[in-house]
Amino acid sequence: MGRLGESLACWFLTTHGVRVLATNVRVGRGEIDILARDGGTRVAVEVRTTRGRDDPVDAADPAKRERASGLAHRIGARRFDVIGIGIDPAGFDVHWVPGSP
Repeated sequence: MGRLGESLACWFLTTHGVRVLATNVRVGRGEIDILARDGGTRVAVEVRTTRGRDDPVDAADPAKRERASGLAHRIGARRFDVIGIGIDPAGFDVHWVPGSP
């Protein structure tokens, strides 16, 4: 399920003009789901995938966001985004939060 969500997130970013540089980037003991470039800005993206139509961004609780944001800064990302993918039998929804706190 996580891999499907990351693949959908990469597709979504690409269709919005964001260049995906790498996926599953190891940073110390952590991992950045997607490393991308939006114009001249290096971006780290956390992807959360859930079943159903509830907002999957909510699955990235404040502690998870803070940890991922710290990893993003360690690799020189200037922006930290969260993408939530909600999957159900009817399809999927994408919720993109650029510059997430």
